[in-house]
Amino acid sequence: MKSPVFGRWRGNARVEKARFEAGEITVHVAPGGDQSTVAIAGRATVDTSPDLRSVLLGLLRRGASPVVVIDFSALSYVDMAGIATLLEALKAARERSVKLRLTGISGQVRTLAEVAQLDAIYHAWGSEVEFR
Repeated sequence: MKSPVFGRWRGNARVEKARFEAGEITVHVAPGGDQSTVAIAGRATVDTSPDLRSVLLGLLRRGASPVVVIDFSALSYVDMAGIATLLEALKAARERSVKLRLTGISGQVRTLAEVAQLDAIYHAWGSEVEFR
């Protein structure tokens, strides 16, 4: 069951605060002056990736911050659909001159990110991946 995003986008493209829950995933968006933080908890799978994609691309399209930090410290599992969502977010960020920073990557999430060479792709496009 999906619960709505709480908070709203302001007219000046700033995020007040948003939280999205959809079954196995929770996405919390916290705005900041120079950067917004997106904390992801649960599992990013083929079933939850469309919801994650919607939140990430919505944030990037609104140009809320020049830097978006995506915190994976509470993410327990990711599949290739989740990785594809991150690559799509990277493309959207680059088109809008937004820098993405992935943090808190460990365990299974780190293993798949390394296999997919996510760090090399992000670095080549001017963004960052920080492994724990």
